Amino acid sequence: MKKIIGLLAAGLAFTAAVQQISAEVTLSGKNVAAKNFATIQEALDAIGSDSGSYTIKVPKGTYEEVLYYNGAADITLSGDTSAKYGEDVVIAVENNGDLLKCKQASGQKARCVFEFEGTGNLTVENITFHNTFLRKNATGSNGQAETIGFDSTGNLAAYNCAFKSYQDTLRMTGKSWFYQCYVEGDTDFIWMEESGKVALFEECELVSLFDEFHTDPTSYIGAPRMTIGNKAAKGLVIFNSKISSQDGEKTYLARTPWNSGYYNQVAFVNSSASGIEKSLWKGNALTAEGVLDTVIGWKIDKATAESIGAETDGKAYVLSDSDVKSEFSGRDSILNRYYDITTLKYKKDLESYWDVKNFAKEHGWKVSKDSSKSLLSGEEKAKLTTYTFADEKSYKDLSLEGFAVVDGKLVGEAGSKITIPVKAKSVVSVTGCAAGNGTIKAAKQGESFYDFNTGSPVKFKEKAYVVYAPSAVTITATKKTTISKITVLSDKKVEFVPVQSIEISSADNAKMIYGKKSLQFSASLTPVRPTNADYEWTVSDSNIASIDETGFLISKPVAEDTEITVKATAKDEKGVSGEFKLVISKPDPNSFSVTWLDSLDASNSLEGRSDNEDIAKANKAVPSAGTWKHNASKINATFAKGGITYTGYSGKIEGKDTLYVDFPITAQENLEINEIEAAFGNHGTSNVAVLIQGISGGKKTELALDESRKARSAKKTYEVAYTINKGSTANIRVILYGRDGNGETAIAGGKAPTIATITISGKRK
Repeated sequence: MKKIIGLLAAGLAFTAAVQQISAEVTLSGKNVAAKNFATIQEALDAIGSDSGSYTIKVPKGTYEEVLYYNGAADITLSGDTSAKYGEDVVIAVENNGDLLKCKQASGQKARCVFEFEGTGNLTVENITFHNTFLRKNATGSNGQAETIGFDSTGNLAAYNCAFKSYQDTLRMTGKSWFYQCYVEGDTDFIWMEESGKVALFEECELVSLFDEFHTDPTSYIGAPRMTIGNKAAKGLVIFNSKISSQDGEKTYLARTPWNSGYYNQVAFVNSSASGIEKSLWKGNALTAEGVLDTVIGWKIDKATAESIGAETDGKAYVLSDSDVKSEFSGRDSILNRYYDITTLKYKKDLESYWDVKNFAKEHGWKVSKDSSKSLLSGEEKAKLTTYTFADEKSYKDLSLEGFAVVDGKLVGEAGSKITIPVKAKSVVSVTGCAAGNGTIKAAKQGESFYDFNTGSPVKFKEKAYVVYAPSAVTITATKKTTISKITVLSDKKVEFVPVQSIEISSADNAKMIYGKKSLQFSASLTPVRPTNADYEWTVSDSNIASIDETGFLISKPVAEDTEITVKATAKDEKGVSGEFKLVISKPDPNSFSVTWLDSLDASNSLEGRSDNEDIAKANKAVPSAGTWKHNASKINATFAKGGITYTGYSGKIEGKDTLYVDFPITAQENLEINEIEAAFGNHGTSNVAVLIQGISGGKKTELALDESRKARSAKKTYEVAYTINKGSTANIRVILYGRDGNGETAIAGGKAPTIATITISGKRK
């Protein structure tokens, strides 16, 4: 083990430079002489990216520093004080989404007091972290100003610390534990990134601040989001804590700034609260179909609700006494149990178990006794087998056909196979990234589909497959596939729950469409969550229409009205199906629609598709300067089949001539455009407005202006009137620009603005 102890000194006041007082730093294990550091950042830099355990000891004083670390080390930042919340060891600096002072971090991660990245663990104790940004001093509109931005895959722990800011005070990923800490803020001041699992605030004090300079004195304590997947950890949990709201502030326990694409996980348990709105929540949580709100959603126990004076009778979000006893009675059960959505039950987290009892003992923390359990009485002591691909030993039991290790991952072309030995009832989970489609199948069971098209080698998707009739499981790639991990978790109680029926519906309940048009279908299963929820779409006549794996149908031209059958068939061994009768009609010869970004292929090629090339031809879309690429995680699949995201920037985006996509249409006849249907992806919480122009012969015509600031995870329809003369080409330019309550502003760095599926419709003039 390597250890570094840095004794750091402070200046006389916040505005003064850190005083250069001699400090003793001991670095062992590297044959390096002891060194002195004048700043905390110098000590962090000395650690580097290597793994190992390090402690930086911080003397009393105020440190005006923006801190950054990226690496694999286990770092403890410890204030040399016994004062409550480390009030005399202060790290304080002004930073926000406009200032972006942390130059080592990219995008919005640069707005924190301390940005921590990589794979390491961070422990902070006896320190006050204060982001001193004030809205009255704002040079821009972005009030997001974290103290700690924890973006590591490791764990975060805090003891006797204070975290002070207004908006987004704390941001976490993975697992976090805050014990006897103080947190204050107003807007979403405790939140989790989508890769977050659980953040436990135990015996803490949370204060909702009133800010006279905030245009809306409304506070939301929590705004956590969680990736939709097979496992749901406990999310944000406020436990045995005290919550209060300052006079003048209207405070809710939680809200969601997102309207889709995530789970919301919040629990308030055995806490006292004052000054909280009796309705508790702002809006509705993003939950999981077929799963109780007390499992995935916003939840509260009776004791906390009664302290607020909130009604509990008949509320779906109120935890039962038995729920509290089994799942929310202490730190071990909160941090180390998750809900397995595939098997519909809680389980012990074997994959990322955190032994917080020994952790607290090793750090000398004085914590209350925890009698909760991560494995409850009567539950199976499951066996977890994990296959990774750093070396051959880690996957020696797998049989590979066509797959090979590339940069620590398995990569295989179409037709490649992996065979996994499974000798007991289990849940097999396969995690992939970048791209990939294929099937997973046990010899005695139906197959399941995987889709790993994340568009990034560092963004992952997981597919779970329940093995209830033990036999070898085979993964078969239908397209080039990248797999980062495979796990097999035993579960002797899993049983086969077949799909009993499938009901098909169409967008807007349409039962007829014209030839060369598209229509989205969806399927509802009974039961809602069977063992294998996968199904396959087909059409009765592929000469009349095609349908993809998501239920997106594109009809072909027909000479007369033709009825086809759309079918969804369950992939389990029972194979039940549902049917839908659809009439394809002869296209209207005087109307047209052109569509872009309606698939992964179209997002990559930028080619458009016209349903009537006798009137209008769709040319290749042209984005504005910069880096645009497909990013599935930013696109709402319920209304957009593709899209492109502006990425790779860290500064602001200003003006209405900076970020746009041109969609060129060539008129084969004189035509008039009368409707533009546009979808926009999730570009964070940035306020983005839309301007749509028609550009022809150097002349720009405003077609639509959407200043609602809600062009995020949204599908909008704009009625327009724009003429293109025969033989000419016009660009329909879709512009995204920043706008807040005061008018036009910049789009903050790193917000990933996304333009998704676009359909432009009109008629022969």
